[in-house]
Amino acid sequence: MKKLKNFAINLGLTVGTLVFTVVVGEIGLRLAKIENSPPPRMNAEVEKKLLYNTQDPYRGWAGNPNNTAPWTGEGIPSELKMNSAGFRDREHSKSKPKNGLRIALIGDSFTEAVHVPLEDTYGVIMEEKLQQCPALKNREVEVLNFGVQGYGTAQELMVLRHHVWDYEPDLVILAFYSGNDIRNNYRPLEHDHLRPYFVYEDGELVADMSFRDLKEWERDRYAFSIVDFLPFLLVQNSRILQLIRMVDINHKRRQFEKDYSEINIAFYREPKPNSDWDEAWKITEGLIKLMRDEVHEKGKDLMLVTVSDSHQVLPDISLRDGFKNFFNLSNLFYPDERLKKFGKQENIPVYNLAGPIWDEAKKTGQCLHGFDNGIPCGGHWNVAGHKLVGEILANNLCQQYTTKLNNQKKNN
Repeated sequence: MKKLKNFAINLGLTVGTLVFTVVVGEIGLRLAKIENSPPPRMNAEVEKKLLYNTQDPYRGWAGNPNNTAPWTGEGIPSELKMNSAGFRDREHSKSKPKNGLRIALIGDSFTEAVHVPLEDTYGVIMEEKLQQCPALKNREVEVLNFGVQGYGTAQELMVLRHHVWDYEPDLVILAFYSGNDIRNNYRPLEHDHLRPYFVYEDGELVADMSFRDLKEWERDRYAFSIVDFLPFLLVQNSRILQLIRMVDINHKRRQFEKDYSEINIAFYREPKPNSDWDEAWKITEGLIKLMRDEVHEKGKDLMLVTVSDSHQVLPDISLRDGFKNFFNLSNLFYPDERLKKFGKQENIPVYNLAGPIWDEAKKTGQCLHGFDNGIPCGGHWNVAGHKLVGEILANNLCQQYTTKLNNQKKNN
């Protein structure tokens, strides 16, 4: 009985001390104005009002149909609008016009291009220029934009499967950005896990759709804390839990900076055998082959276009060489050359944009990436960059269609 009494006294003292410590800690942190309240958790009603939602069962996030929102980030401030299919483009009928030519663009932020007005995007420029191509004078040309910022090749494959075919395209162009598309496709290299991944099983690529079970705040492994698993109201009202969360998040942000200082340049290098980057490249090339097979099964054409990275095309050669030497990079065009070789092996036409863009930058001294409110000569294509890319691709396709038309005339 005495032991039980002593246990009860000790337990009471321990609990009392703990409660006292928590109360004093909460008061002290409030007086010190230390807080780090977690962001409000999304729900379906809130997401309906945003430009993007995180409820897509195949892609993770997607545009909200017909929604509008102001853009104030990198680039030119504007009002962004999604069409009825949830893509940043004008409205298109699902039925292709008689004798029409439809080109579907699939890509990430370079293709969605929220940084410039819609009329200045390379897709719109392509459409305008192709309509002037003599070989296409009797056809109505449409270039449809299915780009979504942040997407990797796996998500772009889902766009093809679940959206693109509804619009009967004749040509599918995959705009591939080596700067992040490779890491987007491989879980160990990617921090945003609200996306499908593909993995090899018995030599075949199989979809991993486990992102469907993620909580919204779990999507970024560098941006959520173990504290976020606790009830939201508890964390919102506890300064001690908020302090723990702040310390944890700050540590993860430092880790993010450390990890991505290497990841953001690793795509320039040939990967070591059996490394994460070697596996990421294999999965990426496997996804492109899957896309090729599905396009060819429909009797349509696929073209792979490699998007330039800003460091590849700096007009100031001394800055470009300085970047290359600082990171000990032997070849800034390694990913472009690898994909060109891959395309020849796999019967996939590949057009590398970095070469002609750099030629233009050197000739004119003009930065074709970058905005006044962003990284100088860095980041995404600016208006001049989009204009050049649209013209380059339109001229290339016009030559292809002209050759095809001439061959048809010869055969007839």
